[in-house]
This record gives sequence, structure tokens and C-alpha cells, in this order.
Amino acid sequence: MVGRDSESALLAKGLAAAGRSSGGAVFLVGEAGIGKSRLASQCAFDAYAREVPVLRGRATSTGLVVPYRPLMEALSSRFRAAGTPEEPELEPFRPALSALVPEWRRHGPEFPASVVELAEALLRLLSVLGRERGCVMVLEDLHDSDTETIAVVEYVADNLADLPVLLLGTLRPEPGPALDVTRAAAGRQTATVLELGPLDDTQVHRMAEACLNAAPGEVPAEAHRRIARRAGGNPYLVEVLLADLVDSGTLHRTDGGWRCEDGPDGGVPTGVVRSWAARLDRLDPPVRELLLTSATLGSTFQVPLLQTVLGYEERALFAHLRAATEAGIIAPDGAAPDRYAFRHALTAEALTAALLPAERAATARRAADALEELGPAMSEDARQLLATLRLAAGDAAAAG
Repeated sequence: MVGRDSESALLAKGLAAAGRSSGGAVFLVGEAGIGKSRLASQCAFDAYAREVPVLRGRATSTGLVVPYRPLMEALSSRFRAAGTPEEPELEPFRPALSALVPEWRRHGPEFPASVVELAEALLRLLSVLGRERGCVMVLEDLHDSDTETIAVVEYVADNLADLPVLLLGTLRPEPGPALDVTRAAAGRQTATVLELGPLDDTQVHRMAEACLNAAPGEVPAEAHRRIARRAGGNPYLVEVLLADLVDSGTLHRTDGGWRCEDGPDGGVPTGVVRSWAARLDRLDPPVRELLLTSATLGSTFQVPLLQTVLGYEERALFAHLRAATEAGIIAPDGAAPDRYAFRHALTAEALTAALLPAERAATARRAADALEELGPAMSEDARQLLATLRLAAGDAAAAG
């Protein structure tokens, strides 16, 4: 994996330590597409290669909330193929574990009275599974987990020091119980938290070469520029944008190597639009409105102008800006104290593309009307933005 050598090494070290009954917990934190699942998959693959038991589950934001879903899926992923363990020492814990293992529900009609009882029972089970070579439990998308699962994860992470178990969790840096628990565990030194950042330009170039099976230096500089500008170092977006360039014929192979044709950037890939539309639906309505309006103003925007367009009072505006920042969607631009930017230029494009045409035009018209209220005090940049907004609103004559 490009740009993740130190993280891969730490997971390999954790896997080896679990085999020596020196377990631990590692949490991979980062935005969607940053590479959390790939690192988790690589760790699982390495474990399989060593014949180490792997249990893998994932939380989901769709459908009904099912208590302990990631844990049930993780245990089922192991037991449906290998069968349930029959060691006598697990007998006292089977009634508690019956909440997670349907085959053991005959051992007691009642589910455990406390989360702690279940968590301790799970630790005993993992210890048995890892007795020979260690074991790995991978729990993905913990930000979508129910609170019961998070409570179990916290207990397990705090009690792995002398057990043959590696707990590996992934989550986005979104405010909530999962993030709170992982950071608290790191503070107690019972877990390691790896915050995955974006790839730098050199790593993006190397990734593009790897995806295209190209020799070093063979990917045209123009193709790299287009991808790097819009992807913002996000590996998933690098892949999607690269595929879009190839599918459109803009980037193609010739007898002399890869060639990138001149022309405007393509549209936003459909998968990216759908992903952002789903993520928007999970946000509070005021934060959603703030982000859609901000995206209409561009990949960077000024807070006073945003406030003028939205009409929010200052306290509410900054509360919603903080929520969007904590969700990893926008960040202070650094160029000016009242300026923010989307973490990826493609995000602003995807948000506006997720709108219906009429909604997109209405949002642009509202922003243009608010901007015009500045009158003669309008800067040249604001005038250019006004023209862009009028065009987006379908008013070419007003755009000049």
C-alpha cells in the first residue's frame, strides 16, 4: 500500500505480539476512502497466511439498529466455517455469549443482564480461539455502531494486555461514542490510535503509476495534476478519478506511453455523488444546508458571505461550522481567519451534483441575491463569484 508503511508495520507488530499472548487494540481513524479498510484487510490477509483465526464484522448505518451487530457478524464469520468451539472452560460463559452466538441459546433463555458480563465472556472466547497462534478481531465502521457494541469494545480493549488477541477497529473522525471511547482508551494507554492522513503529491503519483502498471515517470504530469488537485490525497478518490480519466479517453496509452489530452475536468463520478448524498442524509438539517450552500459558493468560501446567504445568527452559524469541521468535511483555510475550505475540491462538486437541478439553481439564486446586497463594496473576486452564481441559477443575462 502506497504511503502506509509505518501503519502496516505497526499492525504486523501487533499481530506478532498477539501470538505471544501480548495482545492489544489498534484503532484506525480517518475519513471515508482514506485507506482504513485496506489496512484492515491487509492485516487480516497476513493473519490468514499465518493460520491465525480472524473474526471480522462491520457496523452499518442502513436498516434497523441491531444491538451487537458487528460482534455477531465477526463471530459468525468464523463459526459458520470452523464451527463453534467446544472447550469445557467456555461452559459458564455460553449463556452470556448466546446473545452473539445463536447456536448457544439452548444453554440459557435469558440474555446477559449486563454489558460487562457479555464483554468478559467475549474475552474468554477470544482467548480460547487465540490459544495456539493468537487471533484477530476486526470491527469496521465503528462510528455506525450501537452503544452496546461500543461499550463491549471499550471493555475488551482495556483488558487485552496478557491475552493472545489483536483487536483492530476502524472509524471515521465523526463526533460520537466510538470516537470518544477510542481516544479515551488511547489516553489510558490501552489502545493505539492511528489517524490516517492524506497522501502527499509524490505518493499520489506513485499510486497512479501502480494502478496503471506504469513505469516511474510514465504517467503524464497533466494527469497527475488533475488527480492531485481534485482528490486531495484521498486514495479512493485517486482511484476513482484515474478510472474516470481512462474511461473517458482523456488518459490513454499510445505506442510512446500514456498520454493525457487537453480539456476541462470531467464531471463528478456517480459513485462519489451517491456516497455524499447518503452521507448528507445523516447530517442535521442545518448542517446539511450550510454545506450545500457553502459548496455552491465554491471549494473555498468566506464565513461573512455564508452568513449573509443563510441568515443564521452568529452562534448558530459557528456551531454548524464546528459540526461540519469535526465531521472532517471542511477546515479553516489558513489564508484568512474568516475563510474555510472543503478538504477536497471534489467534495464541493459532489455536494452540488447531489442536488436536483431546480434545487441547485434555487440555492445559487439565493446566494447571488445575498451577494448583490454588498453593492459597490463588492470585491473583484465577489463579482466573479456573482457571475458564476447567476450562470448556475440559469440567468445568463444577469451574469453578463
